[in-house]
Amino acid sequence: MEVTFLGTGAAFAPHAYNSSILVDRKILMDAGAPLTVHLPRVGVSLDEPRAVVLSHFHADHTFGLAWLILGRVMLNDRPPSLSIYGPRGTTAYLERLLDLAWGEEMRRMSWQRLQLRVQELADGDSFQLDGSRGQAFKMQHASRLDCLGFVIERDGVRLGYTGDAEMSPQLDALIEASDHVISEMTYDAPGGELHLARKDIDELMTRHPSVRFILTHRGGESSVNGAVMARDFLTLQLPLH
Repeated sequence: MEVTFLGTGAAFAPHAYNSSILVDRKILMDAGAPLTVHLPRVGVSLDEPRAVVLSHFHADHTFGLAWLILGRVMLNDRPPSLSIYGPRGTTAYLERLLDLAWGEEMRRMSWQRLQLRVQELADGDSFQLDGSRGQAFKMQHASRLDCLGFVIERDGVRLGYTGDAEMSPQLDALIEASDHVISEMTYDAPGGELHLARKDIDELMTRHPSVRFILTHRGGESSVNGAVMARDFLTLQLPLH
């Protein structure tokens, strides 16, 4: 499995772009980065991703999707279809996002031409994307939003992704179901609300010693012994050895 980080910064990080991760050139996990620039920079056209998995609706995880959707329509006479997976409310959120970005007429046109398919997920739901099995886990983050993490099983690798999360039993369950986990680490120290801090990562790594941790959504630039520190445009081949 190939994983490329298109953005690894927390919402207001000055050193990195917002969250987006590309799996095997076909699956995007979140879409906060400027994808019309970052996908071509790593040698991937706007037409290549077949699915987008959204953890929640905050701007730093979703706003790049407006450019991806209309960009692949405007730059291709016959754009390939696109599937989007996300929490309950994803369909309505995408409609509002595209209406705000481009207007209702362009939203309707791009939705139709892309044959846009949306699947809304809840805690424990299984789903299929690009030939791989996925499972959704409810994450504790923003109380007014449904927030999810995911485990995607592909080519014999179980890859977890926390999205934005606080410590919770569901977070432990997601990590337990993974061989590798891409986890947020917004705070270096001492920590705060809504996100994970370095001390939380240390605790999780102690509880799950067989899982390889890859850290993203970083508000600072410190490192954690035993974890891979993601950076913008880093590509990893999984499993890690």
